[in-house]
Amino acid sequence: MSKKSDSIRLRGVRQNNLKGFDLDLPLGRLIVVTGPSGAGKSSLVFETLHAEGQRRYVETFSPYTRQFLELLDRPKIDRIENIRPSIAIQQSNTVRTSRSTVGTLTELCDYFKVWFAHHATLYDPQNGEPINDDSPQSAWEKLLQTYPGKTSLITFPIKKPAKLRWVEILDSLRAQGFVRIALKKNIKRLEEIDASKLKEDSVLLVIQDRIALQKENRSRTIEALENAFTLGKGRIEILDTKGQPLLAFTRGLRSSVDGKSYRPATPALFSFNSPIGACPQCRGFGRIIEIDPRLVIPDHFLSIEEGAIRAFQGQVYSECLRELRRAAKKHGIRMHIPWAELSPRETAFVLHGEDDYEEGNHQWYGVNRFFSWLESKVYKMHVRVFLSKFRSYTQCPACDGDRLQPEARLWKWKQHTLPELYRKSVSQLLEILPEGSDNALSGIHTRLQFLHQVGLGYLTLDRTSRTLSGGETMRVNLTSCLGSSLVDTLFVLDEPSVGLHPRDLDRLIRILRRLADQGNTVVVVEHDEAVMAAADHLVEIGPRPGTQGGQLCFSGSFPELRQTDTLTGRFLSGREEIEIPKKRRPTRKAPRLSIYGASKHNIQDLDLHIPQQRFVCLSGVSGSGKSTLLDHVLYQNLLSRKGQPADDPAEIRDIESELPLSEVVRIDQSPAGKTPRSNPALFSGAWDPIRKQFARLENARAAGLEAGHFSFNGGNGRCPDCSGLGHERVEMQFVSDVYVPCQTCEGRRFKDEVLQVEYNGRTVADILEIDIDEALLFFADRKEILRCLQPLADVGLGYLKLGQPLNTLSGGESQRLKLVRYLGKVTDRAAHALILIDEPTTGLHRSDIKRLIGVLHSLVDAGHSLIVIEHNLDILKVADWIIEIGPEAGAGGGQLVAQGTPEIIARSKSRTAPFLREVLHKNTDLAVAEDSALYQASNPASPINNELTIRGAREHNLQNIDLTIQRDALTVLTGVSGSGKSSLAFDILFAEGQRRFMESMSAYARQFVEQMPRAEVDDLQGIAPTVAIEQRVTKGTRKSTVATITEVAQYLRLLYARIGLPHSPVTGEPLISQSETALFKRLRNLLAENPSRTLKLCAPVIRGRKGHHQPLADWARERGYGALRIDGTLVAIENFTRLDRYREHDIDLVISNVSGKTTPKQLRTRLQTALKLGKGSTFLLALPNKIVARLSTTRTDPATGQAYPELDPKHFSWNSPRGWCPTCRGYGQLFDWMAEEEESAVDHLDDFTDGDTCPDCLGARLNPISRAVKLPGKRSPAISLPELLHCTPSQLLDCLSQIKTEARTRPILEELLPEIESRMRFMDRVGLGYLGLDRATATLSGGEAQRIRLAAQLGTNLSGVLYVLDEPSIGLHARDNAKLIQSLLQLRDRGNTLVVVEHDLDTMRHADQIVDLGPGAGIHGGHIVACGTLARLRKNKDSLTGRYLRKKMAHPLLGEYRPLPPAWQARRKSTHDQWIVLRGARLRNLRNFDLHLPLRRLNLVCGVSGSGKSTLIRDLLRPLVETAIQAKSAKLLSKDLIAHQHLTTAFDSLQGGHSVRKVIEVDQSPIGKTPRSTPATYIGAFDRIREIYATLPEARFRGYTAGTFSFNTKGGRCETCKGAGRIKLEMNFMPDTHVTCEDCRGRRYGEELDGLQWNGKSIADVLAMSFEEAAEFFSFHTRLAALMQLMVDTGLGYINLGQYSPTLSGGEAQRLKLVSELAKGLPSLKERQYNLGTGNLYLLEEPSIGLHSSDVERLNHLLHRLVEQGHTVVLIEHHIDCIAEADHVVEIGPEGGADGGQLLYQGDLAGLKKVEHSPTADFLP
Repeated sequence: MSKKSDSIRLRGVRQNNLKGFDLDLPLGRLIVVTGPSGAGKSSLVFETLHAEGQRRYVETFSPYTRQFLELLDRPKIDRIENIRPSIAIQQSNTVRTSRSTVGTLTELCDYFKVWFAHHATLYDPQNGEPINDDSPQSAWEKLLQTYPGKTSLITFPIKKPAKLRWVEILDSLRAQGFVRIALKKNIKRLEEIDASKLKEDSVLLVIQDRIALQKENRSRTIEALENAFTLGKGRIEILDTKGQPLLAFTRGLRSSVDGKSYRPATPALFSFNSPIGACPQCRGFGRIIEIDPRLVIPDHFLSIEEGAIRAFQGQVYSECLRELRRAAKKHGIRMHIPWAELSPRETAFVLHGEDDYEEGNHQWYGVNRFFSWLESKVYKMHVRVFLSKFRSYTQCPACDGDRLQPEARLWKWKQHTLPELYRKSVSQLLEILPEGSDNALSGIHTRLQFLHQVGLGYLTLDRTSRTLSGGETMRVNLTSCLGSSLVDTLFVLDEPSVGLHPRDLDRLIRILRRLADQGNTVVVVEHDEAVMAAADHLVEIGPRPGTQGGQLCFSGSFPELRQTDTLTGRFLSGREEIEIPKKRRPTRKAPRLSIYGASKHNIQDLDLHIPQQRFVCLSGVSGSGKSTLLDHVLYQNLLSRKGQPADDPAEIRDIESELPLSEVVRIDQSPAGKTPRSNPALFSGAWDPIRKQFARLENARAAGLEAGHFSFNGGNGRCPDCSGLGHERVEMQFVSDVYVPCQTCEGRRFKDEVLQVEYNGRTVADILEIDIDEALLFFADRKEILRCLQPLADVGLGYLKLGQPLNTLSGGESQRLKLVRYLGKVTDRAAHALILIDEPTTGLHRSDIKRLIGVLHSLVDAGHSLIVIEHNLDILKVADWIIEIGPEAGAGGGQLVAQGTPEIIARSKSRTAPFLREVLHKNTDLAVAEDSALYQASNPASPINNELTIRGAREHNLQNIDLTIQRDALTVLTGVSGSGKSSLAFDILFAEGQRRFMESMSAYARQFVEQMPRAEVDDLQGIAPTVAIEQRVTKGTRKSTVATITEVAQYLRLLYARIGLPHSPVTGEPLISQSETALFKRLRNLLAENPSRTLKLCAPVIRGRKGHHQPLADWARERGYGALRIDGTLVAIENFTRLDRYREHDIDLVISNVSGKTTPKQLRTRLQTALKLGKGSTFLLALPNKIVARLSTTRTDPATGQAYPELDPKHFSWNSPRGWCPTCRGYGQLFDWMAEEEESAVDHLDDFTDGDTCPDCLGARLNPISRAVKLPGKRSPAISLPELLHCTPSQLLDCLSQIKTEARTRPILEELLPEIESRMRFMDRVGLGYLGLDRATATLSGGEAQRIRLAAQLGTNLSGVLYVLDEPSIGLHARDNAKLIQSLLQLRDRGNTLVVVEHDLDTMRHADQIVDLGPGAGIHGGHIVACGTLARLRKNKDSLTGRYLRKKMAHPLLGEYRPLPPAWQARRKSTHDQWIVLRGARLRNLRNFDLHLPLRRLNLVCGVSGSGKSTLIRDLLRPLVETAIQAKSAKLLSKDLIAHQHLTTAFDSLQGGHSVRKVIEVDQSPIGKTPRSTPATYIGAFDRIREIYATLPEARFRGYTAGTFSFNTKGGRCETCKGAGRIKLEMNFMPDTHVTCEDCRGRRYGEELDGLQWNGKSIADVLAMSFEEAAEFFSFHTRLAALMQLMVDTGLGYINLGQYSPTLSGGEAQRLKLVSELAKGLPSLKERQYNLGTGNLYLLEEPSIGLHSSDVERLNHLLHRLVEQGHTVVLIEHHIDCIAEADHVVEIGPEGGADGGQLLYQGDLAGLKKVEHSPTADFLP
């Protein structure tokens, strides 16, 4: 078991203002971080702890996925140990999609749709009656009850399929033994029916049986009903003996009125995020966007002439108004009276036009037709902009906002549809839902209780997430985290108490405690004393904000903090406090703001009188209606009264103010600025006087500098390259973007001449770097500057730098910054503003609140009215007037509960009263500062549950199993192949662990992470975030290298693209920058060289970006450009059509035609435009499509003047046309097939033969431009990417450490280097330090490939993670496997949980827990046979694994080894036909040895990973033997192969190769990935089955061929699903979903073939058979029977013939591949009769992959059988039980790579055991 540390250790924290302190945070505890605002709390919690925890976990995803995730910067810290995967729950709502709701955020919708599918009833829309699904049993019971004793006819209906004639159907019925039918209520015998008189739509009722409905006939009746249901495709009719109908039954859900069938209830049917359940019109959004009449005619009190129709105002469409005038005059429409007074006839005429309208007849078309006409022009940008003004979202008319399709809304539970339940509040649902034992209902109750406990009982589940406040979003996400049951996770929260009434705080604290008690570490940034008191550990950062903060002031317990002299300690102990005002402002005679009859949300008909020029607080429990009152009632209505646009104001009778309102302002926590260009100096207005001050200086005036020159947002003084930002954003794709100092101004924003001007020793750039407090001192004599900056200090923001971007401020900082605008106006007594503020104490320490209170009072003292929503008791106790809304939340709120002074409220019965009463009477200790013991765990001494529990796992073949897995331990899941191990490990554990963690990521990011569907499991508790390291037996394509599969190539490409120095591929000199003047001169010279040609000047505007790019084309069209060059093809703008949005495109804009006749002025202007749009690049294009020359301001060859394109990571990828060598297309070699195939040809996966080295790139794979980009060295020469990739891992790191960097390039290297280092160092640790990074993966051994995969995944230094590994021992030699086991144990000891799917017995012996699944495979598996320690498993007699652990496999299985033939001797020809001899093998690392392989023996090649086994057998022996067979050559010499370019000559000779019939290699390439691939098709059995069915007499009669019985071609397949048996449902914004085809019911075939049977089975029935059943069914057919028996012999007899190949496990897929290849070698009847050939040469590489020991034993028997049949078998294997069975053993070694390639031994097994230095001998039995 692991011995993990009990704390997260941080060393040298230097993020932002943090001062390099060390800190230990206890794991599994509730930790509060507090301190003054701006002291560095968020820097510690979010930018250090969370950033590192999230970054390390996200690194386990693919680079493609990572580029879409919200990556945080790597924190500045020396070291972090024991960090957990982190989830941040912040005070913000980033959800923008209306598809997300409270129900989806909390996963309640997922639980509801499961529960609803099991408990709801379907109601027939025709008659409102329930629809039931009949069965033979239920039909029998109803018949017996309704017609007891009556003799009846059980019939089933038959309709004529389109491709059959009635005569064929009648013949088929007779052949099946049916005698009578009912036709038009008449009973007739089949021979009486005249087929020619039957109509196409006739329905025959075939009589299945005639039965008296008596109890003794029950069995016979149920059997007859079952058969009738089957033959009638779910429908039967019961007739009396005269043919009159009695009853009808349907299997499935069908209406008894119209016969319409309905889908069964499934969770997907009730999901608006699934194509199955979503309303097709609104696609599950519940609303649609369309023209809104309220926006078209916003003011009904205006007449048409006065502008009632807003769309017809202005110049663009004013002609429509003139046309309306003409029509109105003709038809008598009054244009001068208000719209509201027009008659219905008049309004209908204006809106709908003339009834008989025809285009072109000068009739009035109407407003609606006008908009319809505009809709056809939306390809024009200005039309789209115009229409957007009149569109709005309206409720979907199809689903009435329910989001679900009509069928889903027919299902009800207690007369409630699911959308109706979603519209109820959390509190209401808790009242009406029953308590239940099923897991779905239990999950619903648990999550509803969580929401209720955090004060959100008023929320409805259909409330869209984007409408939630930041505090509500945080609490909803908090309950989601609780519901996910994640453990060992770091949760960081940003002030969860914000927005909570004091009454609800204890509920929140219990939630936080519960999250910690589950085994998580909860770190909360918080100022609330109650939360602090409940914490296990507190950290205070301080002592002051900004640069004066960032120190660790305290770390310890709550009682200890109260004793300290820190700022927080003084407030907690009462030594410092916020005083109650000695005198409040009188309110009795104060003017009033009065509201009458306000109604909105839960506020109904409210009258309220608010004192003005007073400090007024709105209080009440969360959700009571405070925000509705402040925003919708007050703010929106007052805006509307002032004639300003209002968003959704409340309905009111009246609102009046006794004082005039100069301004109505709502100050919320939205960002004060959204770009880095806005900063405190600008926002406060201080920057203008500062700029003017600099402009007044003598040296500024002498230089001609004005105030505009000192602006970084415009003018001529800012740096032109960075536009005054001071930095450049470097896009880093799959790592976080890097901001580097501008190369020109070095981060100082301004031009050099501006920076020459200094005021009191400081430049304008220096001023932007000082904080506000320092600026107040610096500008002490400048009153106009002080007046702007002093309010910033007054609200506690003095620590902000003048130039700090506003988009980096927190919500609380933004809110206080907005207050500054009104503080500057306090001296203006004439103005009276109404200032509305929503919770201004957010993010504030009590010391800051004390300062804020003074600011708020100063606003009121200046004559303004202040209304504040607040729960903070410090604010409430100093207010002049409090208005309490409530008494409860949601429907229970919205009422005026109390109003008055704080003293009056304290005496009331409101929810706030008891808390306010205590602070008014006891000011030293706040009421909320309760004893921390109240919230501690119930038993702190008890250990946290250290188990992962699974209940009711039913995924795939798992049989509803329960399992407990130890955390922080190594658990092995084993069992026979196909027993359900991978289903448990990956489909349940990994899928759920990653899904639950990914729920914390943004909705945008989640769509790029392959998330498996919710697992079929009742309950899963105690799961940590998961990382999967799956089995990867393929070696990629021929282009794959060590660098690509370790992901180092991706980082290096990014590194070269961002900091590489381009050199000329011609001269080798570095490229230089050129001025616009030099480029103009070169352009004129180029035109002079082509005097008679007209060239096109083009600007590259898009490079490698996906999208349809319609907006770019619209922009170009509107500016008069005529053409675009798209992916190398010129396209006229008018012919542009949307591009494929899923492909990357290159687009160039044709600026204009230029020639020698173009005037210099025109030429210069066009060049400037091209360089501006092309970001410094342009090029000349000659027709038809040839680039004449490139021009660039930054990348020009000084010798030739040629310019080169801007660098992109794709330029360094040999998989991209931008980067690959055009000669070899990125392969580094030339192959024969290249001459015949296009560049886009699919790589030849199965062909890894070597070609000739590319003569142009010499194997470097990249084009000349990319090869010429180099990284500069400090003391060594610059190095290109191909040169760098030639290094080993240690050499690579040495080279990177010598790279010369500067201020701009250093941050980029610092971001990428740690990622490269972690992967390279792990390669050294797993013994792969000898590999060059450019080594092709096709040349790697299986063990090397597997260890590289582990290096890529395990290089991340995570703790607290659940690692799920799929047979990591694959491809490893026993010695290397021992090293791997040690790595796994180290990973466990780091505090991780490991679940390993494994068959390796050594791994099991080191496991803490073993779970044995079985007892068989497929339907025979899925049970837990044994679970426990190694000792316990050994004792379990039912465990197959235990049997092999108790007693090793006996060797040899046949009792004795086959004797080897006489040794091969060159001069004894009698030995030549018994051996294959390869002499002088020296390919790659092979050391020039001779290989001897005896024929008709079981040969095995072993050795450590990378020693050369695959090179010897697969890459050298196989092609040579194939060539010898083809040439019928007894002796093949290397000199004979010089003409064969694809064959190696790294050998001397091959003898005996011609003596085998053919070579059959069983490699590890994947099998089919679509539903069209099945085991039967893959092994070739289905072709023969189709031939059998095509020979049936009935098939011949109908003209059917074998092709008719194929489900992949037209003819017999079901055309609805195209033979797939299922249909893919697609809908925008949703993942694709597959459902069973309703027409063929998943059987793949049409009705014609489904009825054609042989031996009682149709071809669809055969596909449903297992191979065990099929072996018996086709026993008459020699070839088929042998194929089926092969599947049974390899342990795959349980698999169905038609099973989808993608659903097979790794082990199943490998064995299926083996059977497919072995089947090729099965002798035909003729070969067996005449004993033709001398056997095949089978080459198998690690066939034991994925096999249990019992299957390995079975495999060995199969291999022996092949040898007994006269074949020669050569295995490359590490499995000891396979080695121990070999007749002849070859060992290569002694090490891997350059230290391997030696022949250590060849001979019988006994001899190998005697070899002293053999790596294998010590492990043999």
